[in-house]
Order: sequence, then structure tokens, then C-alpha cells
Amino acid sequence: MALGILLILFVVMSVISILGLLFMYLVKDERKKKLIFYVMAVWGMAVAVLGAMSLPENYVTSQAVAWGLGALSVAALIINLTGKKEAAGRLAQLLITVSVVGGVLKIFFFI
Repeated sequence: MALGILLILFVVMSVISILGLLFMYLVKDERKKKLIFYVMAVWGMAVAVLGAMSLPENYVTSQAVAWGLGALSVAALIINLTGKKEAAGRLAQLLITVSVVGGVLKIFFFI
């Protein structure tokens, strides 16, 4: 019973991640794009927290990797807020993508 609920949770997390990242890159309206960017940054941090907290205490290296993936979302927010050029925005989007995809894959593979 519990494994079925975890499977449903993982599928929902995967769908949210895929749709959020697709919308982040495909939406043309700048206000919506900015909103989706911030939502995905928070989502990347939430996935990192779930990935780190789901591990036992003595898996320090794996926890550090999970927290590092969450730190990528924080770095993306800082780059997006301080950078003025479009290249900074693209780099921030790329960091969010790596954070979300890496976090979900980390949860899936238990690395």
C-alpha cells in the first residue's frame, strides 16, 4: 500500500517537473515566464529537500549532493535577480533545469 502511494507521488512530481520546465521555456509572455521561473525555482528547492530528507542520517555524501542540487536553484535566483542581460536569464533557466531534473533523478535512483 505504501509503495503504491510513493509511486503515485513520484509520478505526480515527475509530471509537475516536466510540465513546469516545458512551460518555462515555451511561454512567450514575460510576466508568466517570470512567474513560472520563480515557481520552478521553489520546486527545485522542494525536490532537493525531499531528496535529502528521505535519506538516512549516515548517507552524508548523498545528502550533500541533494542539498547541492537545491543550491543550484538558489544560485539561479541570485543570477536572475542580479544579471541584466538575457544571457544571465538563460543561465538561470539552465540552472533551474539541472536542479529539477537532477533532483528528480536523484530521488528515482537513490544515489
